[in-house]
Amino acid sequence: MTGLKRDLVRYALWSVWASGAPRLMASRYAGEGGILAFHRVQRRSTHSPITQSLSITPESFRQVIETLVRQDYTFLSMSELAARLQERNWTGERFVCLTFDDGFSDTYTEVFPVCREFNIPMTIYLVAAYIKRAFPVWLLCLEALLSRSDDICFTWEERELRFVTRTDRQKSRAYGIIAPLLAAADPKTVLQVCTELEFRYGVDFAALSDEHLLTPAMITEMQASGLVEFGAHSVHHACLGRLDEASAFREIAQSKMECEALLGVPVRHFAYPYGDRLSAGEREADICRILGFQTAVTTECNTIFPTDRERPFLLPRLTYNGWFQDTPLLELLLSGTLPALRRMLQASPKLPAQSASLPLSPSAEQG
Repeated sequence: MTGLKRDLVRYALWSVWASGAPRLMASRYAGEGGILAFHRVQRRSTHSPITQSLSITPESFRQVIETLVRQDYTFLSMSELAARLQERNWTGERFVCLTFDDGFSDTYTEVFPVCREFNIPMTIYLVAAYIKRAFPVWLLCLEALLSRSDDICFTWEERELRFVTRTDRQKSRAYGIIAPLLAAADPKTVLQVCTELEFRYGVDFAALSDEHLLTPAMITEMQASGLVEFGAHSVHHACLGRLDEASAFREIAQSKMECEALLGVPVRHFAYPYGDRLSAGEREADICRILGFQTAVTTECNTIFPTDRERPFLLPRLTYNGWFQDTPLLELLLSGTLPALRRMLQASPKLPAQSASLPLSPSAEQG
């Protein structure tokens, strides 16, 4: 997203909020609450501007929590939400679930202290091979390369791809092309590309993982607090919808097994990598049901309604986009305003889905 486009979206968000639309739309679209999805909580000096949509500052995260506390939201773990979905008579209390994807260490250093201070639960979805340091986190590799290289070159489908990455604009363009390729690729192809990049540019995948990912000791401490619930997020962060059924089943089942071996307790909740309709559908929902999960979450942008009890393995979430953390994004999401506007834009015969420029859809690296 270009700087001009971000500014236009930011203006649109403030304009929608100032119009009073969230207060008018909440009665119809807010539902009973929402599942908030985050990725990174980092200080501005430590995150890449290329992937800023995935990162919010610790100050912004604290503001989100203080706002929710002040507005009397009930904080639920995903297990508590699963129980509530089975109830027929909902209390009417507004709730929110805090979820974090991938297993980055800042959930321990930045998020966990805040949740402990306010005594509120959170759920972290772990990518099994990341935590075991058995598979490279290609997003971290790409960030590192873009920050220090004037060009990126690698083999893709038996031909060489080369990108000039001297300027910020060139880096953004390269990221916009490479990230979707790796997001859609099978784990074997991702490993081949990362191995080539490691050899060509001296990227130390092990060091990047140790710097940015949770350790077993961190996980043990958070689990012992009783505030942090862990779910599975596949083995290799693969786009499940692009895999054959046997491979998709293995990604989900093995991640459950490996996370349970690490945690010593049953893992009841799953998050689909990327989480869009190409990544998660009825096939994947059936697999989660067969494997005994209680819930599985997507990146479909919507709040939670009592009718969602009928689809516990395709639950929507509200992704908190770091580009717009300085806007009334939280209210626009939880009121159901942005989800409703997204559906309206996508339903318009004059506007294709891609033209909905509000920050409602996950980009290729999200989820």
